[in-house]
Formats: sequence, structure tokens, C-alpha cells
Amino acid sequence: MKKFWIFFRYFFSFLGGLIGIFISYKFLNFLIKLINLNYLIIYLIFFLIFFFIFYILTPPFSKLLIFIGKNINKFFSSLSLPELFLGLFSVLIALIISFLLYSLISKIPLIGMYLGIAIGLFVFGVVVWAILSRKSEIIDSFRNIGRGSEDKFQKDKKFFTKYILDTSAIIDGRILELIELNFIDGRIYIPIFVLEELQLVADSEDQSKRIRGRRGLEVLDSLKDDYPDKVKIFEERGEILPIDTKLIELTKKLKAKLITTDYNLTQVCRTRGVPVLNINELAFSLRKVVLPGEKLEIKIVKEGKERNQGVGYLDDGTMVVVEEGRFHIGKKVLIEVTSFLQGPTGTMIFGEIVKDGGGSNSWRR
Repeated sequence: MKKFWIFFRYFFSFLGGLIGIFISYKFLNFLIKLINLNYLIIYLIFFLIFFFIFYILTPPFSKLLIFIGKNINKFFSSLSLPELFLGLFSVLIALIISFLLYSLISKIPLIGMYLGIAIGLFVFGVVVWAILSRKSEIIDSFRNIGRGSEDKFQKDKKFFTKYILDTSAIIDGRILELIELNFIDGRIYIPIFVLEELQLVADSEDQSKRIRGRRGLEVLDSLKDDYPDKVKIFEERGEILPIDTKLIELTKKLKAKLITTDYNLTQVCRTRGVPVLNINELAFSLRKVVLPGEKLEIKIVKEGKERNQGVGYLDDGTMVVVEEGRFHIGKKVLIEVTSFLQGPTGTMIFGEIVKDGGGSNSWRR
């Protein structure tokens, strides 16, 4: 590869020398009068000057080429084959329409050529934007060609609901189980800026953030590998706005539902009328209902805040505060529920140790 770049540098410099000769040829008579030299010497001087200039400019120019090439390759790699063909098709159609308009308008005297170029460029941009803005619908329509109406109905039904995942939902990981159990039966979209935020978390200097970020990347890989038809990562950058604002605007634009575990983002979505599904709220609503008088068997794991209290946890993580539990740390005890507190962050159960071993309703674990 090193030999190639050496060759490229000299070849690029040689082209620069030829450009110098061409420039000197265009102004030959003027240069002869100015410096009073033979035309061959003038050609040689301009060749050497431009050769040297292009020789110096080659390294930064080659770095620019590499940078552009990598970004183009990255962009095309993120596109599926249908999206790539649709992009090329839109450019072709736009070029044809722009050329036809230019051919007509350029015949106008004086300003025709300039007006034709301006209108042609404008129409080119509008046509490309109009086609690509409907790319999802166009691609889905082509995929449905040749299928029976029943197949189309089933596919439309299967992917009727659109969902957008945010970073917190990916890191949480429970989305995999929700999809597996068919609680999420639509198509899931993950914008590229969410992927970039996840990568920033994974590269964080803070160890806990780095662990969470890497877990999120593993969950993302599982989503792509296990559900390639349901999960779609797509290029959506838009304006320079906060991530949460972008997610809300994109959810409204796609008429989708946002899946998150972020409490604040959930509240903002509801305030703005954006459909949102909070996985933590779903898990909270599915927790076991415990009523006063019921008996539970739990393990006391630590002391409570108040005197002689002990603390244990149910299988779903619900905290249980036990009176006189401090004397039973590390042991399993049977308790009777006396009361409970329901809050936005969860439920806290209060109970007392059953002295006589309890009755017949000690069925919860």
C-alpha cells in the first residue's frame, strides 16, 4: 500500500505539472513579453512550479480522499440493497427531469442558461427528497408485489404498530423477552443517533457506564441477529437537538410508540401527547398483589432504618420491612403482612414475624 501512495503522489504531481504547462500555454504571449524567455523554458518553469505545489498538496489531499472514502463506505454499508437501489433510482429520475427542464428554459435569451441551471438544481433536490422521504412505504410496496392479498394483509397486520427504542430500553435488555413473548408484535426502529449514544456510553471512562453501554451493545446485537425482520437501524439525524427531543419528534413523525425505561422522558411524552411504553411501569403493574393479613416467607438480609427492623425482598425485588427482624438476619422467617405503601417507584411491604408458624394461607414465597 505504501508503494501505491508513493506512485500516486508522483502521478498526481505530474498531472499538476501538465496543468502548469496548460496554464502557461494559455498566457504564453503575455509571459514571453513579461519575462522575455523562450517558450520551452517557460513551459519547463511552470511544469516544475506546479509539480512542486501538487507534490506538497498530495498528502493532505490523500488524507481527504481516505476520509471521504471511509465515510461513503460507512454510509453505503448502513443501507440495505433495496434502499441503495431506491437512492440510485431517485437520482436518475431527478437527473432526467432536471435535464428536460434545463433544455426548455435554457432557450430563453440572456438568462435562459443560468435560470435553467438554478431551476434544474432545485428540481433535482426536490425530486430526490420526495422519493427518499417515502422510502419505507416504497420499499414495502415493492416487497409486496407478487404476493397474494391474504399474505399482504397478514404482513400489514404483523407489522402494523411501529416502535422506537431509546438507549435506556436497549441497555435494560428486557425488550428481548417482550419480543420473544409476542408482547411487541410490530416493527422496531432504532435511529442511528441512539446507536451513537450507546457507543459513547460504552466508551465512557466511568466503569459502571462502560459496563451498561457494553451490555446495551450486546442486546443490540441479539436484536439484530434474532429478529432481523422486526428490528431496523436507520439513518435519522435531523437538526442538532437533545436526544430526547429527537426521539419525541421522530416518534410523532413515524406515528410510532416510544419504548423506554426513562421516567422523565415518559412524563414529557405524555405531556406532549406522544404514545410511550415504559418497561418499568409494565413490570411494576405485573408485580404480585399482597394484602394485609397474608403470610409470606422471606429471608432477612439486613437491618432496617428503625429500631429492631429487618429488611428482606420478594423475588420481584419488592422490599419487605419486618418488625423485630433484626434478630433474624440471614434466616428465613414467616411473616404476616400488616400494611403496604404504594409509590411511583414501587411498593414497600410491612409485616410482623408469625410466632406460631402461621396458618393455611402461607402460600407466597
